[in-house]
Amino acid sequence: MGLGKTFTNSIVREVGRNYGKAISNSLLGDKHSTPHRIIDNSAIDRKRGRIYQNDLDKVIQKFEVKGHQATFNQALNIHSEFFQLVDEANADGSIDLDEMVFLLKSSRLAIPTLERAKSALIDHDKPDLANKVGEKVKDVSDFIKALNESLNISQLPVTEFKPMAVIFGVLSFWGIDRLYFSSKEAKSYLFAALGLSPILIVLYSIASGIDTEALPNSLLFIFAIGIMFPLWYFFWYNRNNDGGYWGYRRNKKRQQKIYKLAVDLKSMLEEYTSTL
Repeated sequence: MGLGKTFTNSIVREVGRNYGKAISNSLLGDKHSTPHRIIDNSAIDRKRGRIYQNDLDKVIQKFEVKGHQATFNQALNIHSEFFQLVDEANADGSIDLDEMVFLLKSSRLAIPTLERAKSALIDHDKPDLANKVGEKVKDVSDFIKALNESLNISQLPVTEFKPMAVIFGVLSFWGIDRLYFSSKEAKSYLFAALGLSPILIVLYSIASGIDTEALPNSLLFIFAIGIMFPLWYFFWYNRNNDGGYWGYRRNKKRQQKIYKLAVDLKSMLEEYTSTL
Protein backbone atom coordinates (compact mmCIF):
# COMPACT_ATOMS: atom_id res chain seq x y z
CA MET A 1 0.00 0.00 0.00
CA GLY A 2 1.47 3.33 -1.06
CA LEU A 3 1.95 6.29 1.23
CA GLY A 4 -0.68 8.30 -0.64
CA LYS A 5 -3.33 5.62 -0.19
CA THR A 6 -2.42 5.11 3.48
CA PHE A 7 -2.68 8.86 4.11
CA THR A 8 -6.02 9.17 2.31
CA ASN A 9 -7.57 6.22 4.11
CA SER A 10 -6.37 7.48 7.49
CA ILE A 11 -8.09 10.81 6.82
CA VAL A 12 -11.29 9.00 5.86
CA ARG A 13 -11.21 6.93 9.05
CA GLU A 14 -10.50 9.98 11.19
CA VAL A 15 -13.34 11.98 9.65
CA GLY A 16 -15.59 8.97 10.12
CA ARG A 17 -14.68 8.70 13.79
CA ASN A 18 -15.20 12.42 14.32
CA TYR A 19 -18.61 12.22 12.68
CA GLY A 20 -19.57 9.18 14.70
CA LYS A 21 -18.57 10.84 17.98
CA ALA A 22 -20.46 14.01 17.15
CA ILE A 23 -23.52 12.06 16.07
CA SER A 24 -23.55 9.95 19.22
CA ASN A 25 -23.27 13.09 21.35
CA SER A 26 -26.02 14.85 19.41
CA LEU A 27 -28.43 11.99 20.05
CA LEU A 28 -28.25 12.31 23.83
CA GLY A 29 -30.09 14.82 26.02
CA ASP A 30 -30.91 15.25 29.67
CA LYS A 31 -34.10 13.90 31.20
CA HIS A 32 -36.20 16.95 30.33
CA SER A 33 -34.80 17.96 26.98
CA THR A 34 -33.39 16.70 23.75
CA PRO A 35 -31.06 18.11 21.12
CA HIS A 36 -33.12 19.65 18.35
CA ARG A 37 -30.53 20.78 15.84
CA ILE A 38 -32.34 19.15 12.94
CA ILE A 39 -31.92 21.53 10.05
CA ASP A 40 -32.42 21.40 6.35
CA ASN A 41 -29.55 20.80 3.98
CA SER A 42 -29.36 24.40 2.77
CA ALA A 43 -25.74 24.71 3.93
CA ILE A 44 -24.51 21.71 1.98
CA ASP A 45 -27.30 21.04 -0.52
CA ARG A 46 -27.56 24.53 -1.90
CA LYS A 47 -28.05 25.23 -5.56
CA ARG A 48 -25.01 26.71 -7.22
CA GLY A 49 -26.67 27.02 -10.60
CA ARG A 50 -30.00 26.65 -12.32
CA ILE A 51 -29.86 22.88 -12.72
CA TYR A 52 -27.48 21.31 -10.23
CA GLN A 53 -28.01 20.93 -6.50
CA ASN A 54 -24.29 21.19 -5.78
CA ASP A 55 -20.94 20.65 -7.46
CA LEU A 56 -21.00 16.91 -6.83
CA ASP A 57 -24.37 16.67 -8.54
CA LYS A 58 -22.94 18.71 -11.39
CA VAL A 59 -19.88 16.52 -12.05
CA ILE A 60 -21.96 13.35 -11.74
CA GLN A 61 -24.62 14.53 -14.17
CA LYS A 62 -21.98 15.70 -16.61
CA PHE A 63 -19.96 12.51 -16.37
CA GLU A 64 -19.46 10.64 -19.62
CA VAL A 65 -16.89 8.15 -20.79
CA LYS A 66 -14.33 9.87 -22.99
CA GLY A 67 -10.63 9.32 -23.43
CA HIS A 68 -8.83 7.60 -20.59
CA GLN A 69 -7.33 10.80 -19.16
CA ALA A 70 -10.60 12.75 -19.32
CA THR A 71 -12.48 9.87 -17.70
CA PHE A 72 -9.88 9.60 -14.96
CA ASN A 73 -9.99 13.34 -14.30
CA GLN A 74 -13.77 13.23 -13.96
CA ALA A 75 -13.43 10.44 -11.39
CA LEU A 76 -10.98 12.54 -9.39
CA ASN A 77 -13.42 15.44 -9.48
CA ILE A 78 -16.26 13.26 -8.17
CA HIS A 79 -14.10 12.05 -5.30
CA SER A 80 -12.97 15.59 -4.52
CA GLU A 81 -16.48 17.07 -4.59
CA PHE A 82 -17.86 14.34 -2.34
CA PHE A 83 -15.32 15.07 0.35
CA GLN A 84 -15.83 18.78 -0.18
CA LEU A 85 -19.42 18.19 0.92
CA VAL A 86 -18.08 16.26 3.90
CA ASP A 87 -15.89 19.22 4.83
CA GLU A 88 -18.79 21.64 4.47
CA ALA A 89 -21.06 19.49 6.62
CA ASN A 90 -18.34 19.21 9.25
CA ALA A 91 -17.31 22.88 9.09
CA ASP A 92 -19.05 23.74 12.38
CA GLY A 93 -17.46 20.80 14.16
CA SER A 94 -20.82 19.12 14.66
CA ILE A 95 -23.20 16.95 12.70
CA ASP A 96 -26.91 16.47 12.49
CA LEU A 97 -28.82 13.51 11.18
CA ASP A 98 -30.15 15.33 8.14
CA GLU A 99 -26.58 15.94 7.02
CA MET A 100 -25.87 12.27 7.55
CA VAL A 101 -28.78 11.27 5.34
CA PHE A 102 -27.62 13.75 2.71
CA LEU A 103 -24.07 12.37 2.65
CA LEU A 104 -25.36 8.81 2.48
CA LYS A 105 -27.50 9.70 -0.53
CA SER A 106 -24.56 11.50 -2.12
CA SER A 107 -22.34 8.44 -1.70
CA ARG A 108 -24.97 6.31 -3.41
CA LEU A 109 -24.64 8.56 -6.44
CA ALA A 110 -20.87 8.95 -6.31
CA ILE A 111 -19.85 5.28 -5.94
CA PRO A 112 -21.74 3.90 -8.99
CA THR A 113 -20.37 6.72 -11.14
CA LEU A 114 -16.83 6.03 -9.96
CA GLU A 115 -17.39 2.35 -10.73
CA ARG A 116 -18.43 3.29 -14.26
CA ALA A 117 -15.24 5.29 -14.63
CA LYS A 118 -13.21 2.33 -13.35
CA SER A 119 -14.84 -0.07 -15.82
CA ALA A 120 -14.26 2.38 -18.66
CA LEU A 121 -10.56 2.63 -17.82
CA ILE A 122 -10.29 -1.14 -17.77
CA ASP A 123 -11.87 -1.16 -21.22
CA HIS A 124 -9.30 1.45 -22.31
CA ASP A 125 -6.60 -0.96 -21.12
CA LYS A 126 -5.50 1.43 -18.37
CA PRO A 127 -5.34 -0.84 -15.30
CA ASP A 128 -3.15 1.58 -13.32
CA LEU A 129 -5.68 4.39 -13.66
CA ALA A 130 -8.52 1.96 -13.00
CA ASN A 131 -6.84 0.87 -9.75
CA LYS A 132 -6.47 4.50 -8.68
CA VAL A 133 -10.18 5.06 -9.27
CA GLY A 134 -10.82 1.88 -7.28
CA GLU A 135 -8.97 3.49 -4.39
CA LYS A 136 -11.30 6.49 -4.63
CA VAL A 137 -14.29 4.15 -4.50
CA LYS A 138 -12.81 2.60 -1.37
CA ASP A 139 -12.32 6.05 0.17
CA VAL A 140 -16.02 6.85 -0.13
CA SER A 141 -17.02 3.33 0.94
CA ASP A 142 -14.71 3.44 3.97
CA PHE A 143 -16.15 6.78 4.99
CA ILE A 144 -19.71 5.43 4.92
CA LYS A 145 -18.62 2.29 6.76
CA ALA A 146 -16.90 4.40 9.42
CA LEU A 147 -20.10 6.38 9.90
CA ASN A 148 -22.10 3.19 10.26
CA GLU A 149 -19.68 1.76 12.81
CA SER A 150 -19.63 4.99 14.80
CA LEU A 151 -23.35 5.69 14.76
CA ASN A 152 -24.52 4.29 18.09
CA ILE A 153 -28.27 4.38 18.61
CA SER A 154 -28.29 2.09 21.64
CA GLN A 155 -28.23 5.11 23.99
CA LEU A 156 -31.01 7.06 22.32
CA PRO A 157 -33.30 8.85 24.80
CA VAL A 158 -36.41 6.76 25.41
CA THR A 159 -39.64 8.60 24.68
CA GLU A 160 -41.55 6.89 27.46
CA PHE A 161 -44.83 7.89 29.07
CA LYS A 162 -44.37 9.95 32.25
CA PRO A 163 -47.39 10.13 34.56
CA MET A 164 -45.90 13.08 36.46
CA ALA A 165 -45.65 15.03 33.21
CA VAL A 166 -49.39 14.53 32.64
CA ILE A 167 -50.21 15.62 36.19
CA PHE A 168 -48.17 18.78 35.87
CA GLY A 169 -49.67 19.31 32.41
CA VAL A 170 -53.06 19.68 34.09
CA LEU A 171 -51.52 22.00 36.68
CA SER A 172 -49.90 24.11 33.97
CA PHE A 173 -52.98 26.34 33.87
CA TRP A 174 -51.85 27.73 37.23
CA GLY A 175 -48.16 27.94 36.35
CA ILE A 176 -47.21 25.07 38.64
CA ASP A 177 -45.77 22.95 35.82
CA ARG A 178 -42.44 24.77 35.95
CA LEU A 179 -41.83 23.57 39.49
CA TYR A 180 -41.37 20.13 37.89
CA PHE A 181 -39.92 20.95 34.49
CA SER A 182 -37.73 23.93 35.47
CA SER A 183 -37.26 23.65 39.22
CA LYS A 184 -33.86 25.39 39.16
CA GLU A 185 -35.24 28.64 37.72
CA ALA A 186 -36.34 31.29 40.20
CA LYS A 187 -39.12 32.50 37.91
CA SER A 188 -40.75 29.07 38.15
CA TYR A 189 -41.62 29.80 41.79
CA LEU A 190 -42.85 33.27 40.88
CA PHE A 191 -45.19 31.83 38.24
CA ALA A 192 -46.49 29.25 40.72
CA ALA A 193 -47.10 31.94 43.34
CA LEU A 194 -49.00 34.12 40.88
CA GLY A 195 -51.02 31.18 39.61
CA LEU A 196 -51.99 30.04 43.11
CA SER A 197 -52.69 33.54 44.47
CA PRO A 198 -56.48 33.53 43.85
CA ILE A 199 -56.82 30.13 45.56
CA LEU A 200 -54.72 31.29 48.49
CA ILE A 201 -56.73 34.49 48.79
CA VAL A 202 -60.04 32.61 48.77
CA LEU A 203 -58.74 30.24 51.43
CA TYR A 204 -57.53 33.23 53.44
CA SER A 205 -60.89 34.97 53.20
CA ILE A 206 -62.76 31.82 54.21
CA ALA A 207 -60.44 31.14 57.11
CA SER A 208 -60.71 34.74 58.26
CA GLY A 209 -64.46 34.90 57.81
CA ILE A 210 -64.10 37.83 55.45
CA ASP A 211 -66.54 38.21 52.57
CA THR A 212 -64.79 38.59 49.19
CA GLU A 213 -66.51 41.92 48.63
CA ALA A 214 -65.16 43.19 51.92
CA LEU A 215 -61.53 42.47 51.06
CA PRO A 216 -59.22 45.45 51.03
CA ASN A 217 -58.50 47.00 47.66
CA SER A 218 -54.94 45.69 47.71
CA LEU A 219 -56.17 42.12 48.08
CA LEU A 220 -58.79 42.63 45.35
CA PHE A 221 -56.02 43.82 43.06
CA ILE A 222 -53.93 40.73 43.81
CA PHE A 223 -57.03 38.58 43.25
CA ALA A 224 -57.58 40.17 39.83
CA ILE A 225 -53.96 39.59 38.89
CA GLY A 226 -54.36 35.99 40.00
CA ILE A 227 -57.26 35.53 37.59
CA MET A 228 -55.57 37.20 34.62
CA PHE A 229 -52.25 35.46 35.12
CA PRO A 230 -53.41 31.88 34.32
CA LEU A 231 -55.02 33.08 31.11
CA TRP A 232 -51.84 34.88 30.02
CA TYR A 233 -49.51 32.11 31.16
CA PHE A 234 -51.44 29.12 29.83
CA PHE A 235 -52.64 30.50 26.51
CA TRP A 236 -49.56 32.54 25.55
CA TYR A 237 -46.38 32.38 27.60
CA ASN A 238 -46.25 28.65 28.28
CA ARG A 239 -47.08 27.76 24.68
CA ASN A 240 -44.36 29.98 23.27
CA ASN A 241 -41.46 29.39 25.66
CA ASP A 242 -39.44 26.38 26.75
CA GLY A 243 -39.30 25.34 30.36
CA GLY A 244 -42.93 24.45 31.03
CA TYR A 245 -45.29 21.66 30.05
CA TRP A 246 -45.76 22.79 26.47
CA GLY A 247 -42.00 23.15 26.02
CA TYR A 248 -41.69 19.60 27.33
CA ARG A 249 -44.22 18.40 24.75
CA ARG A 250 -42.33 20.13 21.93
CA ASN A 251 -39.10 18.51 23.10
CA LYS A 252 -40.74 15.09 23.20
CA LYS A 253 -41.93 15.49 19.62
CA ARG A 254 -38.44 16.53 18.54
CA GLN A 255 -37.03 13.60 20.49
CA GLN A 256 -39.37 11.21 18.71
CA LYS A 257 -38.38 12.70 15.36
CA ILE A 258 -34.68 12.28 16.19
CA TYR A 259 -35.27 8.71 17.34
CA LYS A 260 -37.12 7.71 14.17
CA LEU A 261 -34.62 9.44 11.89
CA ALA A 262 -31.66 7.87 13.69
CA VAL A 263 -33.15 4.38 13.60
CA ASP A 264 -34.07 4.71 9.92
CA LEU A 265 -30.63 6.07 9.10
CA LYS A 266 -28.92 3.22 10.94
CA SER A 267 -31.04 0.73 9.03
CA MET A 268 -30.14 2.36 5.70
CA LEU A 269 -26.45 2.41 6.60
CA GLU A 270 -26.46 -1.24 7.63
CA GLU A 271 -28.21 -2.26 4.43
CA TYR A 272 -26.00 -0.15 2.20
CA THR A 273 -22.66 -0.99 3.79
CA SER A 274 -23.47 -4.69 3.45
CA THR A 275 -23.27 -4.18 -0.32
CA LEU A 276 -19.98 -2.26 -0.33
